[in-house]
Amino acid sequence: MNRQEKIASLIGDVLIPILGYFLWNWSIYFICLFILIDQFSRELSFLIRMRILRNRFRLSLRSYVLNMLVFFGFISMMHVFNYLLYPGIGFLDKMEAFFWYKDTGIAQGFLLFPLIIFGERLRFKMNIKQFSDEMHLQSWQNHSVQLFSYFIIFLILSIGMTRFSLSKNHLFLCLILGLAGVTLFAEKLRAFFPR
Repeated sequence: MNRQEKIASLIGDVLIPILGYFLWNWSIYFICLFILIDQFSRELSFLIRMRILRNRFRLSLRSYVLNMLVFFGFISMMHVFNYLLYPGIGFLDKMEAFFWYKDTGIAQGFLLFPLIIFGERLRFKMNIKQFSDEMHLQSWQNHSVQLFSYFIIFLILSIGMTRFSLSKNHLFLCLILGLAGVTLFAEKLRAFFPR
């Protein structure tokens, strides 16, 4: 992950959730939904990018399958974590509430979705122009590692909640530290994911 990507990831994965929690009064589930939307846009962007570049190099079917399994595992574990945190949560109701939540007088869905799509589109264009084939492959692996690491973070937090009495502030702090650690160190684990 180059420096620009790392900074963009830190802003999207760490700074915005912190602002959401402290300034916009987001719940932890709202933060998780923001992370999910951000990761979903990256997942689509990577799949499109790998399809465009398929004539220059090929990813193995195993790599695609592993990435999709990890992505769905991450989504599932994130929801298990939130179910343990908020027993009886109505996920669809909360998703709707997240979209229509007004802090600035406008439903945040109308601001966040275009911003996430615009940011991912900029990253897509920059990476297509500047990355070598090897950098594209490394970026794909980093993305898979990041998704797997998010799965592990939510798994650890879920287990921690069943073993210890943790406040929402402690859980938020653990989540943010985990997200920051993943953003900073994901490329170290890249060798364990196939191309």
